[in-house]
Amino acid sequence: MVIYTNKNLSKSKKTGFIWFSMSTKNKIYLLLSIVVLLMTFVGIFQNFETVHFIGFETEVIWIPVWIGVVILPLLNLYEIAVNTDDYSKYYWLALLLNVISIFFILKYFEIELLS
Repeated sequence: MVIYTNKNLSKSKKTGFIWFSMSTKNKIYLLLSIVVLLMTFVGIFQNFETVHFIGFETEVIWIPVWIGVVILPLLNLYEIAVNTDDYSKYYWLALLLNVISIFFILKYFEIELLS
């Protein structure tokens, strides 16, 4: 018998993994979106070591930023689409922060989507 002291955690009976409840997941996505936005600003204003990553020459800071900018909006859109019963301002706010991060990245790397 395992006793969990945190009310936000529950253990899956099939796999044994510990899952977060819905009230915690939206806050985690919002926190990750804030971290990615802050890392975007740090990457814009600071210089870091240059590495070769998958055939591209980039600074170290941009690797987790690109991963976050690609994955987090998809996760937020999925949660918004699946959870139509309740209105979650956390997912919408996180999605807005992701769009702001994408905008700053497009401006920094001078990527023109509408030529």
